Amino acid sequence: MTVALRVEKVSKQYRIYERPGDRLKESLTRGFLRRHKEFWALRDVDFEVEAGTTVGIVGPNGCGKSTLLQIISGTLAPTHGDVWHEGRVAALLELGAGFDPEFTGVENVFMNASLLGLTRRETEAVFPAIERFAEIGPFLHQPVKTYSSGMFVRLAFAIAASVEPDILVIDEALAVGDAVFQHRCLRRLKELHERGTTVLFVSHDAAAVRALCSRALLLKAGRVIADGKPADVLNRYQKIIMEREEAYVAESPASIRSSNLAQPTASQTSKPLNYTYRHGDGSAEIVSAELTDSAQSAVEIVESGEPLTLRLVARFHQTLGEPVIGFLIKNRHGIHVYGTNTKEQEFEFGTIRRGETLEVAFGFDCWLGIDQYSISLAVHSRDGKAYDWLDAALFFRVTSMSLVEGVANLNARATVRRHQIDTAAVDENRAAEISAALERSEAVNGGVAQEARVWWEPASKA
Repeated sequence: MTVALRVEKVSKQYRIYERPGDRLKESLTRGFLRRHKEFWALRDVDFEVEAGTTVGIVGPNGCGKSTLLQIISGTLAPTHGDVWHEGRVAALLELGAGFDPEFTGVENVFMNASLLGLTRRETEAVFPAIERFAEIGPFLHQPVKTYSSGMFVRLAFAIAASVEPDILVIDEALAVGDAVFQHRCLRRLKELHERGTTVLFVSHDAAAVRALCSRALLLKAGRVIADGKPADVLNRYQKIIMEREEAYVAESPASIRSSNLAQPTASQTSKPLNYTYRHGDGSAEIVSAELTDSAQSAVEIVESGEPLTLRLVARFHQTLGEPVIGFLIKNRHGIHVYGTNTKEQEFEFGTIRRGETLEVAFGFDCWLGIDQYSISLAVHSRDGKAYDWLDAALFFRVTSMSLVEGVANLNARATVRRHQIDTAAVDENRAAEISAALERSEAVNGGVAQEARVWWEPASKA
């Protein structure tokens, strides 16, 4: 296929000065007195994008995603390297970029369109579509400095998507809009993709990247560390996020305070369990837990409806009668979406002696909505006394190829039956209504109604 964009060994360096005066001192000495520190936002970024493809760019905050898009869009010059592209590039970068706050929305539409290479006549032709897509009403004729962040994005995306660009660059801007506008933008992106537009899409929304993109790039510390299928790249990205979360949890006061409780032993698990809160009397201990797919591979990003298995191992430090092992799934807002345990599953273990371990596997189909979820684990007595309870011990994200609203995916299936209209019956009914109206009019106006019968006749039956 034809290459639409080529990024060749692009690097970007920033000079960081501790004080404003250091810049002046360095310039006066022509660099002999060095007062800055070097920060490389990008280092040797190199890739090609084929025409008509949608590529997602993901990575943690500060990895250089926005800097890369600014260089591709031409608003920022690289320190080293080159960028080559074919055709018109439309960019939706940081909020309000390219807008004059004193101009009205209409004036900014014409100004931005001219920067994208459109003539005034061409802009006038697409203006109704921009106005309809933005849907900000009379505010379109007000200065954009009075706009909310959502109105900014609506207008900016409407301009960028309506000028039919060859390459569309989007930097996390859609997250500002409401749900209805986001869905409208996603539909528009799919339409542009079908028309052959090349799209570069930066987002932290794994579901959007997976649904829209055929390829993904992962940036870390200014370098491309992964390039391939969205599912594979997103799994690697999720691992980076989870490593940061685990490091944060390990250093949190709650984790330090709970370290005096029973801890996982290295012989039982190769990966230490992390959690936001842990409590229990220590009679039992959850030593390992893992969420796997049908191939028994550990997963952190799953497709809605995918069969999963939660496997956990508990070690008992006291002899206990009829222990219960269970789990609870919560979404990112802390709402309980599902939970079960061995008691509800009607398992009876009898007496478990000190030193014994139990391995329990819960299999389920993950029909959850698109969101980030955590799993809490517990071992307790049948009357609820906690032996070991771990909040947010595992994390996973649910994505879906189709948009799903809510905390659950009910996997609805639509059936449609179309009923044909009996046109002959409709004509007869309409004729009867008009005839009755003419008769009433005739009774009032005499011969005037008779003339009316001449120019209206009901449709003849087939």
